[in-house]
Amino acid sequence: MKIGLRLTLTFFIIAFIAMAVAGLIAYTNARKTLQEESFKKLTAVREMKAGQISDYFLQIKNQLLAFSENPATIEATKAFKEDFKTVTAELHYNTTNFYQRHNKMDDYIDTVFIKELRKNSISVVNKKNLEPKNANALLLQELFIADNPKSLGQKHLLDTIQQNCHYNKTHKKYHPVIRTFLERFGFHDVFLIDSETGDIVYTVYKEIDFASSLQNGAYRNTNLAKAFNQALKITNKEDVALVDYDEYLPSYNAPASFIACPIFDGAKVIGVLAFQMPIDNINEIMTNHKQWENVGLGKTGESYIVGEDFTLRNQSRFLIEDSLNYFKLLKEIGVGNITINKIRNYKTSVGLQSVKTLGTKEALAGKNGNLIFDDYRGVSVLSAFKPLQILGMKWVIMSEIDEAEAFSPTQKLKYSIFTASLIVLLFILVLSYFVSREVTKPLKELEYDALELAKGNLDVEIITERKDEIGSLANSFKKMQTSINGLIHGLEDKVAERTQEVVKQKDIIEHKQTEIIDSLKYAKRIQNTLLAQDKFLNKYLPNHFLLFKPKDIVSGDFYWATKNKTHFYIAICDSTGHGVPGAFMSLLNMAFLNEAINQQLIVEPHTVLNHVRDRLIKNLSKDGGQDGMDGILICYDLETNEVTYAASNNAPVIVRDGELIELDADKMPIGIGMKTEPFRLFKPELKPNDTFIAYTDGYADQFGGPKGKKLMYKPLKEQLKSINKLPMHEQKEKLLEYFNSWKGEMEQVDDVCVLGIKF
Repeated sequence: MKIGLRLTLTFFIIAFIAMAVAGLIAYTNARKTLQEESFKKLTAVREMKAGQISDYFLQIKNQLLAFSENPATIEATKAFKEDFKTVTAELHYNTTNFYQRHNKMDDYIDTVFIKELRKNSISVVNKKNLEPKNANALLLQELFIADNPKSLGQKHLLDTIQQNCHYNKTHKKYHPVIRTFLERFGFHDVFLIDSETGDIVYTVYKEIDFASSLQNGAYRNTNLAKAFNQALKITNKEDVALVDYDEYLPSYNAPASFIACPIFDGAKVIGVLAFQMPIDNINEIMTNHKQWENVGLGKTGESYIVGEDFTLRNQSRFLIEDSLNYFKLLKEIGVGNITINKIRNYKTSVGLQSVKTLGTKEALAGKNGNLIFDDYRGVSVLSAFKPLQILGMKWVIMSEIDEAEAFSPTQKLKYSIFTASLIVLLFILVLSYFVSREVTKPLKELEYDALELAKGNLDVEIITERKDEIGSLANSFKKMQTSINGLIHGLEDKVAERTQEVVKQKDIIEHKQTEIIDSLKYAKRIQNTLLAQDKFLNKYLPNHFLLFKPKDIVSGDFYWATKNKTHFYIAICDSTGHGVPGAFMSLLNMAFLNEAINQQLIVEPHTVLNHVRDRLIKNLSKDGGQDGMDGILICYDLETNEVTYAASNNAPVIVRDGELIELDADKMPIGIGMKTEPFRLFKPELKPNDTFIAYTDGYADQFGGPKGKKLMYKPLKEQLKSINKLPMHEQKEKLLEYFNSWKGEMEQVDDVCVLGIKF
């Protein structure tokens, strides 16, 4: 084989191997990074939705307990119970042959209920099994359902009937109030049940369960009856019974869940209050009001809840957005036609869509984690899952996104690598051809010269052994080849080899640097989503400014806000370190603040800081580390307008009429320090037009000015006094202008965060 062809093939093989290895490494690293970031995002969404659902059920529990304790509810229950028993006697109905006469409920069930039921049910219902066995109950059903002039779905709008009886008077008195409560809070129905007989003595919507008995009636085996029986066993007035979703015949077999509690008259249980749970509110929370992309779930991501029976507890995103493909995928994976028809007829996947996946099995076994597996559509997804305990129910929450979407950037990268490799290989192939020609051409010329030397120009010994160009060169210039040519080519090879290594190392370093910067930028996006949003701050602090200037791409300083029913909280904090370490600390600190206020339901800010410090010491200080933060947590009572705060090291100030008032702070960190006393609660005396200022130490610690010294706190406080009468947005601009002027060309030394509020 000639040297030219050998060189061409060698260059091509080396280039091909190098490009293949580099491309494989780049693709693998990119895919791994995307997977990690996707799981982080899914976990964040999962935790957010879990908190929202827990808060929602706690709210419903409190509404149920408050309504059951209302004196009007107690009086209504007693009245409905007594009036329920006397209605036939008052209206002079002969109960002896009551069931032999023409029954209006028979007609209603035939012409209205069963007709509507067949749209949603496969089975046939025997109407006789639906009628109550109590004459009072059957009469009340005729009066309030069969004779009700309101159309189907509007029966609850009837306040009074024509017949004069005590039950009608009680209904006229209490029904508008209870109906208003139901409409305000969005419940499907409200039930008052006799604790002794199990008779449903009152409902708002007057479906066919009204007036029936949960002890021996048609619905004694429903989940409403289960909730009723569990409520009767409750002895603690703070407890409730929650029963999971199941098909409920009076609601035309639509999935229904019930929450119930006993109604106490003093120490005696006189009845049971039950709410039929709305599914719409859970759907709105889990679908983020059908705005999945706004929480980072892209085109195919969703969060959903699965019950202990492995079925959904909220609407599937794919049923909402693309029902045709959704049903097509269900058929492809073998879901039965009965289930598909029910989902299509009910227009819901709740209680019907089976989700028996690897993730739900792990979560129902009490585990939480991140895995890749096929979801309920048979599509591979990235999933973050965990158990979800809601008032004794065993649910799990899942946040998922299609694997294809999560890794779509890697497909683009794969195409780019392939295209670039092909272009480079073609270029090298052409280049190697010309290089080989350039190498063999001088060799042939030297061969010609050697032949000339052999004719007598030089006294050299000629040995003929090789048959290629190098052999001819050896025959002509053996000594020159072994001394000069060997030395020169050896040096050139070494230089080329070293140059190739240097270029390769340079490419690796530049690639790694790009990956690090991209990761930091993505980390900044994640951190920014956890910081208090402008819209949220403007709603509760309409007159404020916030100067936030991180030293690096991500920040150790942070501002964070939240609210509960009666209080608004905002924190201005400086975590240990800055840059990436500081950012990780800030995320952890925000999580502990959120845990204290929104999960532990701690109200007072100094107790919140005590909780956060305990969590930090427990989790980060096992090996003697002193990681933590300094900061100020401000609490604004939305009902009384009272402002309180707790402060660690950084003391806030009040600017009043051009004068600055320094407030108190505890001189100890939120973490391990010289002191670990409980934080104190401070109540500043604020007057109209006062500006409450909280800041970290980054502004005062900045080097600059004519002599390159620290700015210190005194000039900062003078600035705050001088700009106090300006509008809040101009105060921020003046502070930033002064900071940049002082810093000049010097590097920023720390993160900067300054908050000003006029309450």
